[in-house]
Amino acid sequence: MQEVILYIQPQVRTGTTQDYVRADLMETELITLTQVIQDVKEIDKIFTDYSRTFNLPASKKNNILFKRWYNPDIVGFDNQIMANARIELNHLPFKEGKIRLESVTMKHGQPSLYKVTFFGNTVTINDLIGEDKLNNLVWLNNFNFEASNSNIKDGIENGINKTVDGVTYTDAIIYPLISHSQSYIYDETGNQDNGLNISNHQNATNIKKRGVFPEDLKPAITAKIIIKAIEKKYGITFKSGGFFDSAAMTSLYMWLHREKGNVVSEGFKLVDDQAFTCVSTDVARCNYFDGETNVYFNTSKGTYSFYYTASYGQNRAESFQFVAQITPTTSSIYSYDFINVLDGTVYRSINNVTGTTVAGIDFGDPVNASGYIDVDLNQTIEVGVRVRSNISITFGVFISPKHRVYLTGGTTQTETSAQYQSDSTTIPISSDLNITSQIPDIKVIDFMKALFKMHNLTSFVNFNGDVEVKTLDSFYSSGDTLDLTNYVKTDEHSVGSTVPFSEVDFEYSEPKSILAQQFLNSNNKKYGELNFISDSTKGSKYEIKIPFEHMIFERLQDRTSNDLTTIQIGSFLDEDLNPSIGAPLLFYAIYQQSGNEVHFIYNTRPSVYGALADNNANVNDVFNLTNYWIPSVNNELGTSSTAPTYNLNFGSEINTYTLIDYSGINNSLFQLYYQNYITRVFNKRTRLFNYKAILPLNILLKLSLDDTIIIQERAFTINKMTTKLQSGETEFELLNEPT
Repeated sequence: MQEVILYIQPQVRTGTTQDYVRADLMETELITLTQVIQDVKEIDKIFTDYSRTFNLPASKKNNILFKRWYNPDIVGFDNQIMANARIELNHLPFKEGKIRLESVTMKHGQPSLYKVTFFGNTVTINDLIGEDKLNNLVWLNNFNFEASNSNIKDGIENGINKTVDGVTYTDAIIYPLISHSQSYIYDETGNQDNGLNISNHQNATNIKKRGVFPEDLKPAITAKIIIKAIEKKYGITFKSGGFFDSAAMTSLYMWLHREKGNVVSEGFKLVDDQAFTCVSTDVARCNYFDGETNVYFNTSKGTYSFYYTASYGQNRAESFQFVAQITPTTSSIYSYDFINVLDGTVYRSINNVTGTTVAGIDFGDPVNASGYIDVDLNQTIEVGVRVRSNISITFGVFISPKHRVYLTGGTTQTETSAQYQSDSTTIPISSDLNITSQIPDIKVIDFMKALFKMHNLTSFVNFNGDVEVKTLDSFYSSGDTLDLTNYVKTDEHSVGSTVPFSEVDFEYSEPKSILAQQFLNSNNKKYGELNFISDSTKGSKYEIKIPFEHMIFERLQDRTSNDLTTIQIGSFLDEDLNPSIGAPLLFYAIYQQSGNEVHFIYNTRPSVYGALADNNANVNDVFNLTNYWIPSVNNELGTSSTAPTYNLNFGSEINTYTLIDYSGINNSLFQLYYQNYITRVFNKRTRLFNYKAILPLNILLKLSLDDTIIIQERAFTINKMTTKLQSGETEFELLNEPT
């Protein structure tokens, strides 16, 4: 029998690291752990290790660990947040993970047992991310840029590089030829009066009146940068060299299309880089904020910081106030937010005002008061003000922070305040395009799950705390081969079917772009969809649905000569030719060089698409671009005989650029990431074997789910394994390698 040792890290709110504490275990209770990485019954699910619920005694040590959670009058252990934990066998490392407190059994008013469940570390990603959306990834705003005509041209012609934290991200932002409100045509000699014609025409009258206009397009950001923002936001490290660093991710972009039609971009200025001067009549009050360690106004940043300790004798016995007066230099409409500059939380917004305005917010929970923003014990907050406007404005800021301390009963013991004026009275609002304001409306976890489903990925946390992300094929190929014949009860086992359904359907969201809608109507299936149908008579269908838009892109043809151009475009219109909005769009971007000329022009876009611009652009604002980014479902163009290396279709479709289907061998998502596993599961020679074994400690410590198991000279991969940790008794679900 192995000795099972459980360590739990006490929950703390100070941001410091607490040492793990060895929990007391029930002497007679066996802890059972189930391990599964991917189950044939649920092909698209990502699993983790989990235990059956087991009991911990209500010992003095465990009562301290769980902070008497059974008493709702005590603010202590938070069972909605799992605590870090690890399991050792005979003092040797076995599993890192989390403990969730399920319930407490009470006897005679006292705790008797704590019921807990252990989970492996991959579950922590779900816990950390929660319900956040991509626009909560504030690190992305390091990639904000001025959406000027020249920068948009640069985004089309070259790509916009950004350096963040000392790292240069090449082509971080691009402007692909995807139009949000119209389609384009190409005609070198005809259609000279058609405002949708983007050829380098020779008509001197119209040369400055039509082409690709800056406001026709929206930018895109690389999917790898979104992954990096997830790492930054949640303290996750995806192990380098994994799938997210692979060539399949290199030119994968997300289109910044949050609202249909034109970009609605609001300029903003977070006032955290301005010098302030104290203008209080009582000079001592100015010094108060500089001298305190837990309450501080930063006169070089204009931000108010406080660290809530309730150290004055009564919980919630402090309050903090932040008042801001905004004085614009014009009568233009503007808005402003009170924001935590540490994490981007917006506490209050004042919208669509003019002239000088004053507003404030209060934190804490004084007695007999309402309207205060709750502050957790030992929480640090740094409050600033962010001003927003659709046009360029300048403004000055006057800030008055206040700190109150209360006696028991609610009377004020001390009150300290000060007033500060920004040294500049003409702070300019940036005209940056704000990434988090433009990124599609999707949950972070749904974005991650979609990538995992598309590429049949699996993940696990290694002993260094890094999250390893691999394709399923890569995962299984990286394991060891272990012969367990001597430990398995070979005299009795069962053999079952691996096919719980007869059909697997891979598809994207309901299409909202015109060509994909027309494809669905004409073919009674979605573009890029694949239905894998077996000979099984079970009749049920398993659906793997990706919450992304899947567009059909169009390679333009010269309407007079009928020659194909090097230009491929996307048109995000509905079937009535109106601007549309659908699910987020993920696509590959291909950089075309020395291609057919695209006419790009700084001008006023006509209100009716297809018409010519009402005014003439300056001759210096007319460009013919031979380098530009085109959208595609493939990562490269391909040739007449060689398909592109990566393809976002699940099924076989004609390549929209080469107009070739490569006889169905086109490196689709199914072919690259699912075919080996699915065809194996549905193979008539594949079975699901159930064996029982008693594994010694040396096997338990090194056995992992990517290993190949040998039993009586037959090779298996592990579908699922459940182990009683003390005894080593293990039940295996194994998939045989069909011959």
